[in-house]
Amino acid sequence: MKSLPFLFLLLSVLVLPGLEGDENPDVKRRDVRFLDSIFGGSQSSSQNIQVPAQADSSLVESELFCQGPCREEWFSNMDQCYKFVQEQKTWAEAESVCQRIAEGGHLTSISNAAQNDFLVNLASYADKRTTQFWTGGSHQKSTSLRWTDGSLPNFIQRPLSSIFNAIGGVLNSIFNVRICLTLNLGVQGKWDGCDCNKKLSFICSYKPNLTPP
Repeated sequence: MKSLPFLFLLLSVLVLPGLEGDENPDVKRRDVRFLDSIFGGSQSSSQNIQVPAQADSSLVESELFCQGPCREEWFSNMDQCYKFVQEQKTWAEAESVCQRIAEGGHLTSISNAAQNDFLVNLASYADKRTTQFWTGGSHQKSTSLRWTDGSLPNFIQRPLSSIFNAIGGVLNSIFNVRICLTLNLGVQGKWDGCDCNKKLSFICSYKPNLTPP
């Protein structure tokens, strides 16, 4: 009987450490709050707070964020001019603003991963508080992803394509919900679907040769 305390002590040394830290700290949890963003679901718990992505220091240097052939307060990249608009608007209102402030202007489309990265860094550079902003993408009933500037959806970030086609299609057919595309800086520039009536900041773009000097 005298050996029982020793056995309990031995078991506590061997077993208890194994019960702690079962969750791998290197595994990062990512919430896909697609439906919550549409229907206004509750906020994630404190364990799932998303931290805005930091701008790439190599891109926010002034010589790389250049005006080029663009009008004042616009930045040039990949033969397009871009402007981050901090004022929050619905998706339709934001598109109207883009058309008004520049000839040929629209909410920005995204044609490749490099452009996606540029937009993330531009938003982070322009407004450190921004966590999400409108792009020109939308998914309407019985259609695939469309851009307001007429660009073809040749680049679709995974897994958004399956979300739009599967979840988005069902939602649109049942509830007639139009889903509009945002870039989410909280998960480092991942695409997200959102209620188009939500008010967010946005990025406009235009081709510089469409605007008179």
